[in-house]
Amino acid sequence: MENSVFDATSSMLGYIYQVRYALLLALKKIADANDPDDCFISIEKLDDIAFEEKGNPVELLQAKYHGSPGNLTDRSPDLWKTIRVWSEMIQKESCLIEEASFTLLTTEKAAPNSIASYLGTEEKNRNVSEALKNMREISKEKSSIANKKAYVSFNLLSENEQEILLSSVYVITKSPDILTVEEKIKKQIRLSVSASHINAFTSRLEGIWFKKVIEVMQDTDQNGINIGELVDYIDDLRTQFLPGNLPADFDEHNPDEIEIEDESRVFMRQLSLIGLNSKAIRVAVINYYKAYEQRSKWSREGLVKPGEIQKYLNRLKDEWINQSVLIEMDYDLEQDDNEKIKYGRELYKECQKNSILPIRPGFKSAYVARGTYHTLSDKMAIGWHPDFSSLLSNINC
Repeated sequence: MENSVFDATSSMLGYIYQVRYALLLALKKIADANDPDDCFISIEKLDDIAFEEKGNPVELLQAKYHGSPGNLTDRSPDLWKTIRVWSEMIQKESCLIEEASFTLLTTEKAAPNSIASYLGTEEKNRNVSEALKNMREISKEKSSIANKKAYVSFNLLSENEQEILLSSVYVITKSPDILTVEEKIKKQIRLSVSASHINAFTSRLEGIWFKKVIEVMQDTDQNGINIGELVDYIDDLRTQFLPGNLPADFDEHNPDEIEIEDESRVFMRQLSLIGLNSKAIRVAVINYYKAYEQRSKWSREGLVKPGEIQKYLNRLKDEWINQSVLIEMDYDLEQDDNEKIKYGRELYKECQKNSILPIRPGFKSAYVARGTYHTLSDKMAIGWHPDFSSLLSNINC
């Protein structure tokens, strides 16, 4: 099947590549920066990717992603569009030419004796004067419609500005593809987490990073992401992956719409037996699904030990038994239906408030315990009304 003319896959991959590569560069910058708190990285602000230190641009990068192999030729639009961007920047802010380095990052190859090869990162192969000579000759050509504006922008620079610009330009060819970049990110963070958990750690760090990038791009008051903030993200994740803890992935996940009218779930019917209102049931439904998703994710990623989830269920059931015995002493449950409802509410409140047993000692998020009580309730392993077994005897769990 042919791709549609409206297919945006290439553009989408390009943006994902840009954001992912920015994370890789930011991780490297943690070790290189004198003080990460003074360093910021931005995406689609000054350039595709840019670093600033103490408010001054120090590195500007253009990222060009191609899914299929290709060569970066002397008349390549990727090369000249990049030169146009930088030339126009310098025309607006001449100080950039003295303060910043300029990098073109591309997945394409550089042909021998090409402009790109002359502007490579290896000093022994760099030949800025030859690159400048070729660019001046090419920029006088009239045949290229695609590069016409770029040629004009380059020629608006003085000869001295052209020379200074190219002396600060570096072309990195054969850049790793989008999946290889992910592997390089993992190498940067492998000292932060055990090898068995590095995939789970990386996916969460990327999730935080992509969310932050979107936030900064939408907020015109934010110039970029502070590298010190990235250090904090990593430190926080590291604590979640310690042996006595687990990552909390659904702390801030609260669905806008929850259907509670259909009380087909057993745990919802259990709550109705003690007369909970729709607001309380809605909170219970949210916790039930958050806990379910969290336990499932831990299991899929191998973050919990074999049998650990079942042991946790057993612990919560034991806690429910303990609390039900203690609370029962304060109520007459022989005949009075109102007393039974009061007892059930008190038991439910105790389990949801004061009996939040963590799955591991360092895990602090309450939604897993609260929702897992509902999982037990859904299986009829526990209940809130003292007569829940007989009242719901027609349910086949």
